[in-house]
Amino acid sequence: MLSRDGSQGAFSVGYLVQHPAGHLGFLKAVDLSATFQELNVTVALQEVTERHNFEVALLESCWHLSRVVSAITHGQVRVAGALVPVPYVILERADADVRAHLSTHTCDAAWILRCLHHITVGLRQLHSARFAHNDLKPANVLLFSAVGAKLGDLGKAVDEVGRSPFTEERFPGEYQYAPPEVLYLEQQPDLWLHRLRCDLYQLGGLMTFLFTQRHFNDYLYAALDLSLRSGFLGGPVLGEFPQVLPYLLEAFDRALAQIAVDLRSSLPAALIPEVIRSLRELCFPDPARRGHPRHVQGRHAANLEQYVSLFNRLAVEAELRLRLQPT
Repeated sequence: MLSRDGSQGAFSVGYLVQHPAGHLGFLKAVDLSATFQELNVTVALQEVTERHNFEVALLESCWHLSRVVSAITHGQVRVAGALVPVPYVILERADADVRAHLSTHTCDAAWILRCLHHITVGLRQLHSARFAHNDLKPANVLLFSAVGAKLGDLGKAVDEVGRSPFTEERFPGEYQYAPPEVLYLEQQPDLWLHRLRCDLYQLGGLMTFLFTQRHFNDYLYAALDLSLRSGFLGGPVLGEFPQVLPYLLEAFDRALAQIAVDLRSSLPAALIPEVIRSLRELCFPDPARRGHPRHVQGRHAANLEQYVSLFNRLAVEAELRLRLQPT
């Protein structure tokens, strides 16, 4: 059984599917019809096919990762009226994504911190497999009632060795969630490390969203004078990252101060300092100083182990506080 789920990417369409045995899945079909609207149809077909094949190969490589959405099967099917077979991949079906869930539910600190821990574990697993997500956003964190949160939509992921169709792009994800060095067109000498540092920043952005329903960039650029904002965010500046960085650092401090105030409504006061410290490390505007202080200058500058441990500890503490509340 198959039904449209309403989701649609640039060259894909999503369906909810059900196996005759009753198992549910999410089918992501390549929308080849969209390629025929492009100026160069041959190139468009090749690009879409390469992206699909890489995503399938990536999912097959990550089947054992507990915090990354798994592929159930993939293949192609002939559809009446279509000139060529339609490639598809069927993924495990989530109950919701974080964005949709938080729009309809009020979640306590214990739930948020456990979700954050799951996200961080998933990102560490991807990095250990030598992939960077680079499109971390609320809609790409999927929730499963039985097991919690997993990272989804690896369609923009890149790999260390350069097989990804997005290898030549500085940042394949959505620019509204991008770190400052991307928005100000700063060239990075180590492209793989740049990918990992982008993931750190986006993890901090997700962390902010979980608690406040606002991305970290919303806070950062609200605290920056409009005349200094990137052209990608409606400002006049393209490039000039070294010149803008001192002002970004000042705005960064103001943003963290505002977030600390906003956290009071969703987080026990005793936990706020550690959350703010983590945000400072993950979202630091200068990528060379981003990450945990223990690793930031070393060859493992984007190491996530400390954050996995920290967020687990904070989640346990919040869970204990919740249990000890008087009924």
